[in-house]
Amino acid sequence: MIKRLKQVISLFMLVLIFSGAAQTAVMADTAGNVYDDAGLLDSEETEDVNSGIDALKSKTGWEVFAVTTDNAQGKTAAAYADDFYDGLTSEDSHGIALLIDMDNREVYISTYGEAIRYLTDARIEDILDEAFGYAGSAEYGQCFLTMLNGVERSYDNGIVKGQYNYDTETGKRSYYRSITLEEAFGALLLAAGAAAAVFLITLGKYRLKIGTYNYDYRSHSRVALTNKEDRLVNQTTTHHRVERQTTGSSGGRSTTRSSTHTSSSGRTHGGGGKKF
Repeated sequence: MIKRLKQVISLFMLVLIFSGAAQTAVMADTAGNVYDDAGLLDSEETEDVNSGIDALKSKTGWEVFAVTTDNAQGKTAAAYADDFYDGLTSEDSHGIALLIDMDNREVYISTYGEAIRYLTDARIEDILDEAFGYAGSAEYGQCFLTMLNGVERSYDNGIVKGQYNYDTETGKRSYYRSITLEEAFGALLLAAGAAAAVFLITLGKYRLKIGTYNYDYRSHSRVALTNKEDRLVNQTTTHHRVERQTTGSSGGRSTTRSSTHTSSSGRTHGGGGKKF
């Protein structure tokens, strides 16, 4: 009887262990996308946000996190989001951290890697304009979903022409350079055409024939030197104003600039936030 009781207890303990492990695995999988430290999302909202993140990760190959906090540990929303992303990713990653910061009452998007190129200042501002109102009305799940949709839209639209990263700490600019397949093919055709033209002109000038070279070097090797002196008679200087070119803008915002800064770990991040 005692032996049987021990077997039952052992079996019960095993069930508890496996049940706990399974629950931990589910929680770990959830935590891989959503970190609701402030407890703002219910289970259905968490599932919806997770699904949206999975779809975005599959499309972009980025790391994507949705984070809430009611204790920013004395940090700004930007610093909290940057540090959160850096703590879970490698330096060669690309991605974003979406933050609802109840401590600073701010919605923030932190970008890293190639995500900085896609999400310019203007695009981030547009996304936040659409999303922050949901945070103000306590619709936190919808706030995250709206941000995810905006990020996906920016990715689908591609990197804007003339995009550049602007380091707000040093003033340095880093322009995005890319060559499309059409541009590469066109350049190849131009190069081939130029080479063919040079060949044909040279062939006609020197009358080249197969196996024969008829260039009359004797008649073409005479040199006649003359003495010529140029004198400056008059000098005129004209001035005209050159207008500075500005980057494209919408409502005073740069549509091509992605402002960047350095996080506490030394990585370069872009991003932006909006109070609610």
